[in-house]
Amino acid sequence: MRRKSISAQEIERLTAELEVDYTLRSWEIDAGPKMLRITAPDPTESNLRTATARSTAHRMRSAELLHGRDGLAPAPEATDRNAPQWSELWPSARAMAAYFGHCVRMRSVDAVDVSCGLGTAGLGAAAKGARVELLHHDPEALRFAKFNAMQNGFPHVTTREFDWKTERLPGNAGSLIFADVLYAEVNFEHVFRMLADNLSPGRTAFLAEPGRLVATSFFEELRKTDYRVRLDMERVEDVHSSNYYLVSILRIKKED
Repeated sequence: MRRKSISAQEIERLTAELEVDYTLRSWEIDAGPKMLRITAPDPTESNLRTATARSTAHRMRSAELLHGRDGLAPAPEATDRNAPQWSELWPSARAMAAYFGHCVRMRSVDAVDVSCGLGTAGLGAAAKGARVELLHHDPEALRFAKFNAMQNGFPHVTTREFDWKTERLPGNAGSLIFADVLYAEVNFEHVFRMLADNLSPGRTAFLAEPGRLVATSFFEELRKTDYRVRLDMERVEDVHSSNYYLVSILRIKKED
């Protein structure tokens, strides 16, 4: 079935609707065969200003550098857990989009982007031909994720309001995408649960991790499992400075 095209007038209408509530900013993101346009609220001009600006300032002041090497950007942490983290263009999501674009065949694969934020990682998979569903518990995050899907020519990408920590997906979901979810140890059990319950046999889960110390214990537990794991690295520039991130990309496969 031929996919419905999206008119420029429709994108203009959707943009105008977002601009009623937010001042917008956009980036061009490398996703291999396609450059993705990702739009987010501008924290310096919108009602996200205080929370997001405080998060960014803390991150750039952090003394803990990823991997302990000069030139690497500070760990992407936020002091305020109530800050709208979905509004950030996180390095792990950018790295995942680039990885899909350059390293993975995704055509006709069903994929779920867990806690999708702006949708960047999942749209990287969609650019390679995957059928993608974007999940997030915040309807405003999904509002931007759907807009980003539409403006990149992916009207077939779907969204669902879903809290991956408290809700359960029924049955196999194809491939799973986790972009930077290991920021707290409490999340580890949720990742392992979704791997067990929702990763289809023969399919792969993709997990991006920007070098957080807390993630070390997750990797140790993962080594004890029967999953096949491949580790690759993606380098992405920090959007706030001249530093960069080395993001680990794990391919976690469940055997048939």
